[in-house]
Amino acid sequence: MSTSQSATDPSRRQLLKLGLGGAGMAVFGGLSLQALAETVADEQQTQDDSAFATFMVLSRWLLSDKTLDERLGQRYFEALARIPAEGVPGVGSLPALKARLLALGESREYVTKEDLSDGEMALVRRLLQAWMLGTVGKSISDPDAEVIAFERAGMYAGPRDVQVVRTYCPNRPGFWAEAPKA
Repeated sequence: MSTSQSATDPSRRQLLKLGLGGAGMAVFGGLSLQALAETVADEQQTQDDSAFATFMVLSRWLLSDKTLDERLGQRYFEALARIPAEGVPGVGSLPALKARLLALGESREYVTKEDLSDGEMALVRRLLQAWMLGTVGKSISDPDAEVIAFERAGMYAGPRDVQVVRTYCPNRPGFWAEAPKA
């Protein structure tokens, strides 16, 4: 970014914050409660009602991805529990959120913005932010946020099958020193 750029130009981080907030609302507004019920039914085989199991159920539903990595999910869950965010309920409130969403599903098919309190919506945004950005912090612009995943962050899910996600070392350390394969 050049120093001649005016102070009113939004930075990439600000644009990402706005986009993530808007995408969260767009994604959440279009999620089927029937899909949540199906996800919960799939999870009932294990009969695990722990906060972590609920975190994974809600994450799978929010991201529409039934193949989320459990080990990566455990790291997100632990970081979310360890790093509180102001005005956002803790991960201990996830079972109540899941129960509320399932109860809503008995009366209609989709969630609307008015169905959740501001705190519940903030918790949903925080879950989406963690999975999509691969970081957990006190806020979306926290410079001390803990990086959980970079290459496996949700925002790279689209291009992952087409191109190598740019990292400092896309293959393994020292790959550039090996002779090319014929």
